[in-house]
Amino acid sequence: DAALKAGRHYVDCYRFRGDILDRRGDWAAAQKAYAEAVAIAPDLPAGYYSWGVALARHGDLAGAIARLQAANQRGPHWADPLKAWGDVLARQGRWKEAQARYDAALRFAPAWTELRQARDAAARRA
Repeated sequence: DAALKAGRHYVDCYRFRGDILDRRGDWAAAQKAYAEAVAIAPDLPAGYYSWGVALARHGDLAGAIARLQAANQRGPHWADPLKAWGDVLARQGRWKEAQARYDAALRFAPAWTELRQARDAAARRA
């Protein structure tokens, strides 16, 4: 906790703090940390990405998509938000849309085994 607080001007410190708080069971404080990550670096994708993944874990799929889309807009060549966005779409049974997100992510991370497996699973269901 002290180390993360010491790095208070870095987006990663806030988003990692959010992840830690969430895993400790303090979802309200975690969301505050994610919001702070976005507030201190609104043009960087990392805060939006971590918040989106956490929202998906908590079942807020619409909120997750909104944050992951924001992460993708700010980091269009980063595969992680696209993969996570595809995962959320797959959870909703939106297989063609999920496949499209996975395909987009594969352009930036062609050797990512888990991504390729998720894409193939979505293609089978689409």
